[in-house]
Amino acid sequence: MAAKTDHTDERFERITAGVPDLPEPRIREILRDRFGLRAAALRPLAGETDRNLYVRDEDGAEFVFKLTGRADLPAVEFQSALLRHLAAHDPFLAVPRVVPGVDGEPVAIVEDGGRELVARVLTWVSGRPLAEAGRRSAELMADVGAVTGRLTAATAAFEHPDPPAPHYWEFGHMGAALAGALPYVADGELRAALERVRDAHAPVLAERFDDLPVAVVHHDLNAFNVLVTRTGQRTRVSGLIDFGDALPTARIADLAVLAASVMRGQPDPLGVARALTAAYHTACPLTEAEAEALFPLIALRAATVAGTAARLNAEQRHGDPRHRSAAAADLVRALAATSPELGVATMRQACGLAAHPAAEAVTAWLAGRAGPPAKLLEGALTAVDLSATGDAYDGADPREPAELRAAARTAIEAVPHGVPVGRYGEPRFLDPEDPGETLGVELFAAPGTPVSAPLAGRFEHVAGEPALRHEPAPDVRFWTLYGGLAPALADGEEVPAGGRIGEVAPGADDDGLPARVRLRVAAVPLTAPAPHRTGHTEAGVWRALLPDPTPLLAGCVAGRAVTAWTPVIDTALRGRKAHLPETHPTYFEQPINMVRARDCRFYDEHGRAYLDALNNVTLVGHCHPRLVAAATRQLGRLNTNSRFVYDLLSEYAERLTATLPDGLDVVYFVNSGSEANDLALRISRYLTKRDDVVIIDDAYHGYTTVVADVSPSRYRHYGKPDTTHPTPVPDRYRGAYGYDDPQAGAKYAAHVIETFDRLAAEGRAPAAYLFEALLAGGGQVVLPPGYLAPIFAAAAERGIVTIADEVQVGFGRLGEAFWGFQTQGPDVVPDMVTMGKSMGNGFPVAALVTTREISRAFDPTGRFFSTYGGNPVACAVGLELLGIMEEEDLQRNALTTGGYLLERLGGLAGRHELIGDVRGQGFYSGVEFVRDRRTKEPASEETLMICERLKDEGVLVYPTGPHWNILKLKPPLSFTPAMADEFAAALDRVLEAGW
Repeated sequence: MAAKTDHTDERFERITAGVPDLPEPRIREILRDRFGLRAAALRPLAGETDRNLYVRDEDGAEFVFKLTGRADLPAVEFQSALLRHLAAHDPFLAVPRVVPGVDGEPVAIVEDGGRELVARVLTWVSGRPLAEAGRRSAELMADVGAVTGRLTAATAAFEHPDPPAPHYWEFGHMGAALAGALPYVADGELRAALERVRDAHAPVLAERFDDLPVAVVHHDLNAFNVLVTRTGQRTRVSGLIDFGDALPTARIADLAVLAASVMRGQPDPLGVARALTAAYHTACPLTEAEAEALFPLIALRAATVAGTAARLNAEQRHGDPRHRSAAAADLVRALAATSPELGVATMRQACGLAAHPAAEAVTAWLAGRAGPPAKLLEGALTAVDLSATGDAYDGADPREPAELRAAARTAIEAVPHGVPVGRYGEPRFLDPEDPGETLGVELFAAPGTPVSAPLAGRFEHVAGEPALRHEPAPDVRFWTLYGGLAPALADGEEVPAGGRIGEVAPGADDDGLPARVRLRVAAVPLTAPAPHRTGHTEAGVWRALLPDPTPLLAGCVAGRAVTAWTPVIDTALRGRKAHLPETHPTYFEQPINMVRARDCRFYDEHGRAYLDALNNVTLVGHCHPRLVAAATRQLGRLNTNSRFVYDLLSEYAERLTATLPDGLDVVYFVNSGSEANDLALRISRYLTKRDDVVIIDDAYHGYTTVVADVSPSRYRHYGKPDTTHPTPVPDRYRGAYGYDDPQAGAKYAAHVIETFDRLAAEGRAPAAYLFEALLAGGGQVVLPPGYLAPIFAAAAERGIVTIADEVQVGFGRLGEAFWGFQTQGPDVVPDMVTMGKSMGNGFPVAALVTTREISRAFDPTGRFFSTYGGNPVACAVGLELLGIMEEEDLQRNALTTGGYLLERLGGLAGRHELIGDVRGQGFYSGVEFVRDRRTKEPASEETLMICERLKDEGVLVYPTGPHWNILKLKPPLSFTPAMADEFAAALDRVLEAGW
């Protein structure tokens, strides 16, 4: 873009003049003669007005050499005095220290070709710039805010008789800087954004800036001057550098500069500013005036940086290239699109203040209003539940927004009489990928329906929207906004309560719902359009600015008053606490109230979707339509106990046993895996007339007394029974025999056989060997090849019953075989197979399958009967599940996509030291986290933290294993490669950000 350089701005000329330079030999000479340093290494550093060099001397000590023009000596002396003040005032604050010259002075005047330059040396502060630190955790942002607030509190205590003159970046110069930069901005969209920021916020700067508290500030706390270091998963501030722009000005300038830089490139820039401000405020409390001015200053600083970068590029002038990024321009676009009221209110709330000085009075008046309002629309009001909990969406596929919108529309149109009402604060379940809650009430009515004023007021337009202005009491002023209204009044007209203000406008919104009028209350004067709904991160601020208008509704049906939507998670948790055992667990520190699920996604009461990577119960995906239909159909036909004859039972038993090796053809139907394992042990003990049971350590087999006694994770709480004998976990990551040992399986098996023989020698030969084909609770441990075959051979020789617990790993989950024990080879055929969990995709179905010989041997104990085991609905569900498995080829998907997921997770191990091992088969895999790969110290706390952060990313997984340091990944078998990518990317983000 052709333009002439603006020579009238001397400050701009100063930052574009370049930095002084000297030949390297001359610099080495100055370091040696004037500062007593012999440089072993020199490296150039970035700088706008100073020539900066990294220096390492012959002893390994590190420094920064700075060279500037003679005219900058007063500023340099000011900076040196400030650094000495900080060293004395807050000696533990990591900032550069002044290194005196051999003459004891902080600077040296050096000559070069007739010019005088100012040389000085500072200590080196270790760390890497925050701008280069990758993803940032909430804890890091809090530390950045706290440390920089601490710095401002320290610099504010500094006084100097000769402060430097204001520079180009000083806030008082921003109007001139933007005016000089705008003609050079070739990007029309960016130029328009810069102008919007200027027009919205420059008047605030002009009106309030001079009244803000003044102090000496750093004034260049950008993300390149905040240094951080990482230890493990923890990244924290290691130092603050470059005091070259320090001067006395508005104290809040430091935070504004910091936020405008750190917000760049972040998915939620306003959230970043909020976090920084809250932490900063704890170290350096802001006044209300500062909190009020902060967002405008942030926006203007961001605009000045982006505009100046455009000008420097256009003129090809000198300047720090690190700030010439697309992210700087993107931030300006985002800030230009941000409501000024939202930005200011967010900063106020971060400082513990009300979102707006007038907001609380409005809310209080609405809550305590005397007398009923007039009717907005004629007819009784009926609330329609359009949240995820609403019946409207039953049968709709939550993955299809069109289906959700159609279901919501049908529910609205099905209200038989009166006016359907959408509630305030309701998270509309119209698109789980774009959740948000409403900021008003919506009254659905046909176009042309008259709309009346609920209160007396004066008609006007607020940010382009029809509104009534109300001043019902001293110091109480608010606006009612009417989206979807075709007004019948002109601006300035007064209207009484109940007076007609217009009619419902024709046409539907882009959400596909019928015509309506949207009633909102604005507690503050709005300068920009406010949203009709908002996301979770901004909801708290918008609720304060646009409080609940429900009190203004009249005409509700008696006993069915319309109320604002409220979450029920707290009520649900109180109920659990009151009526469930205290040992009953919940997932996550902040549990989720789940209300729906489909395929591989959960949906909470806020309508947010979560990728399910942990639920091995829903084998074919949540709420599979064919299973829902099968259960519903059978419930409508017959559900009784299995002493009655119905063909579903025999048909299901035949289909089920067809998946097993020949001979395993007798089915005992029960209701849970615990019952199946309990029955298996009872049969084993009866047949062998023995009591002892050999297991694998760390296993879990159920909750009944019998199976808890063979589950180390349970009996550790009360003591191991004498009849239970754990054998070493065949863990090739932590165990005695590793991945590099081809005989690991046989060696681990030898310990089991040794236990068989030891017990026999003691006169207590075991009744049974109970195992999982992949250890679930034991830490997602994959059995090594050659492990089970020798054990089975030994058990057969010794009359020991073998029981395969397939409750968690069966039904094709491991991919290469339908049953887990089959992955160990064709010679591994157990005497009994127990199954449950995924057998009914969440419906209670379980079974034990054994041979006719064993079953007949057990018959003398009497008739076996389980009231609900094998009931018609259970059989219908089980049969349909087997059909789905076959027709959707889900076992193959477990093999291929499960393998792909393992590859993706294995790739992350090369990027993140916290990952010690990745292992698994099919869709049963684990990621083990360790603090040290050499010692393999379990990273238990870190693993729980990772799960919490993944939840925040919309991905569900949870720890397992003896040390709770392993992610258990066992998603539905319909998990896709795209979902594997989604999970791996989320885990990568969490590990990169740390905490």
